[in-house]
Amino acid sequence: MARTARAFPLAVALGAALVAPSSAIAINGGAAPTASASASGGAAPGQQPAGVPRRNASSARTGGAVPGRTPVRRGSGRARTPTRRRATAPRRVAPVAPAPAPTPAPDAPPVGGLFPVQGSYTFGGEDARFGAGRPGHIHQGQDVVAASGTPLVSPVTGTVTWKANQPGGAGIYLVIRGTADGRDYVFMHLLRGSVQAAQGDAVAAGQAIAQVGATGVASGPHLHFEIWVGGWQERGGAPVDPLPQLQAWAGGS
Repeated sequence: MARTARAFPLAVALGAALVAPSSAIAINGGAAPTASASASGGAAPGQQPAGVPRRNASSARTGGAVPGRTPVRRGSGRARTPTRRRATAPRRVAPVAPAPAPTPAPDAPPVGGLFPVQGSYTFGGEDARFGAGRPGHIHQGQDVVAASGTPLVSPVTGTVTWKANQPGGAGIYLVIRGTADGRDYVFMHLLRGSVQAAQGDAVAAGQAIAQVGATGVASGPHLHFEIWVGGWQERGGAPVDPLPQLQAWAGGS
């Protein structure tokens, strides 16, 4: 009986340890985990695991940082939509209208002078006449068809006011202003290297100035000849039909 009595308290003590509440001390001296604690050592609800920063309730579910800490951006799986800038309509610039062709002046009375082409020539067909149609403009002179290299002379005494080259049109050209009548006499498509007068030079009637050529836009060698009153290509200036004047000079030669 004495051996049995001593064993009973021991059994009671062991049973009490097995059913001890959560506040009981574990054998290793640490606090006993609650029944809801994970088997992997996770903390109980409401208890923060050691070494992990505490997060508030609003950031725990969304993954936000603790107040006072810099938030960490995480990929959302969707591409960010770039900010759309308001489209600015390009400025519209009004096209510059080409200058209208000057209105032909009334036929000027013929003046004394010399026929400018010193060789065989023809006045060509209707397309060579003053006022014939051209792409984007009208013909403002009279074509005198002659062989390349045919000498040209100044029909009147005057001054060379222009000497230039327009490869896309008139080619090499001269403008002579008559001393007596103030009219401008224009010679176009001159042979390259044949011009014998410079801008500003005074020329006498009958003085050699150049030769017939086909520079610029020309279908063949010829002299494109114009007469202007009021100044060539000047405000208030206008071309006149040069054929009556050419015919008068041709008849007097």
